[in-house]
Amino acid sequence: MKSHVVGSLLRPPALLAAREHQVSAERLRELENEAVDAAIALQEAAGIDVITDGEQRRGVYFDSLAGVLDGITPVLPGQSEVLDKMVGADAWHTDESATELADLEAKLLITGRLARRESLALQEFEYASQRAKHPLKVTLPSPSSIALVFWSDEHSTAAYRDVSEAMDHVAELLREEISALAARGCRYVQVDAPDLTFPINEAKFFYEAAGLDRDRFLAKSVELLNSVMTEPGVTFSTHVCRGNNQGQWHTSGGYGAIAAQVFPRLDNADLVFLEYDDERSGGFEPLAEVPDDKVVVLGLISTKTDVVESRADVERRIEEAARFHPLEKLAISPQCGFASAMQGNPLSEATQRAKLELVGEIGRSLAS
Repeated sequence: MKSHVVGSLLRPPALLAAREHQVSAERLRELENEAVDAAIALQEAAGIDVITDGEQRRGVYFDSLAGVLDGITPVLPGQSEVLDKMVGADAWHTDESATELADLEAKLLITGRLARRESLALQEFEYASQRAKHPLKVTLPSPSSIALVFWSDEHSTAAYRDVSEAMDHVAELLREEISALAARGCRYVQVDAPDLTFPINEAKFFYEAAGLDRDRFLAKSVELLNSVMTEPGVTFSTHVCRGNNQGQWHTSGGYGAIAAQVFPRLDNADLVFLEYDDERSGGFEPLAEVPDDKVVVLGLISTKTDVVESRADVERRIEEAARFHPLEKLAISPQCGFASAMQGNPLSEATQRAKLELVGEIGRSLAS
């Protein structure tokens, strides 16, 4: 059984402090390089089969694209209709008291035609690939999530007829990005799709902002995912995320609510990463909807808590999952990134290490 990570790792305190105090670009790059080196060493020491650079150069997981596009600019006052609801009191949940979500309120909106200015993902890959001994994965955001989070009916319609047209253009830009990565030797790309789980919660604001009903939104999002996962010679995965910001989430409920509409239609995804870290994820029955030729990566290790899971409990849950999808087509990972937002989830670096080691140990034990 292969072991994976989803994407991000906790940022070192020195790197967080440097970003807060706005050090020179040269000094920031030095600290980022050190953080990437440490992230790679940590994953490889834990025995993770497919690794990332820990997303150490990003402020938030989608910076790899949104942070380097012309056409997304600050607007004050201003905020996308979707993001306005996403940072609302009822959108995010936690087992502890709520944490501050103001950092999501970036006030960035689509104000013009989008264009790739540079490639943060390519910079990430070129540095990390020179140091990684294990296969290296690059993570990118889905077309639907980017277009919706930065869409504004007031500010964006001068550039695009509607958000659906913007989603199509983001998909085109992602294909260009993936082609550039492949040309430099990248062979693993993950497309993160938190948008696919909003219909589980019936968070209508997300798809209504796109002018679509629930079913048409799911069909459109899956169509766009397939359209970007086409580069020859690249292994593609998608992560069906339930929200991850400083220990909080936006979606509860089993995958059964979307499984029939999504899982059989992910034609171009070789691996599907699913979150199964606690009871709010539901049972494994929806795995029966995933075609048998695809690998399901079970996110059984939580990145949201400071408690390390029991190996026996995790292996028991893998046995349960194998009732609905072939064991030889199962893999293991943490449930999400450890720091999808730069501030990170509420756990220590020691716990992060222990959880990664657990992922590696279980992967090795079930491969033998």
